[in-house]
Amino acid sequence: MTPARIILRAATADDDSFVVEMARHACVIEDWPLPDSDDDEVLEMLPPAGVVPIIAQDHSGTPLGAVWTYYGSPPLRCDAAGVPLPELCIGVAPGRRGAGVGGLLLDALFVALAEDHDAMCTNVHVRNPAKRLYERKGFRGAGQGNGPLGLALIKVLRPDDTTGSGSLPA
Repeated sequence: MTPARIILRAATADDDSFVVEMARHACVIEDWPLPDSDDDEVLEMLPPAGVVPIIAQDHSGTPLGAVWTYYGSPPLRCDAAGVPLPELCIGVAPGRRGAGVGGLLLDALFVALAEDHDAMCTNVHVRNPAKRLYERKGFRGAGQGNGPLGLALIKVLRPDDTTGSGSLPA
């Protein structure tokens, strides 16, 4: 499937179970068993009130992936003013990875977030193949992430910001 055949749309209540499934995939280390839907790590990553995930689907309406932001506790990274950065949650259905779905979802999220945020962040396990995608999409290393093998990455969304509010700690 080519990215041109992928449709992006706002999630609806009918997508709730798919969003939970994508959160389960987002918080697991590759090839490890998926956590339960009610696992604390999965629940923390679910979209908070007011955040509408973006869903990627194929031409037949089958969901392929989802992306949104949430706020971890404690926050993974904060901006120069100490305000927590929104954290990335992205999941692409197994069997649909490597076809451009994740890249399209990230591009759509960047556009939506740039209206209200200078930057965002994510935590990625050092062995997660998605790390390469994040780096291609402009995320840069920002030190230790969650856990001993976690890396914090930051994506500047408005690099032309001249107010200084876009400067971030490493």
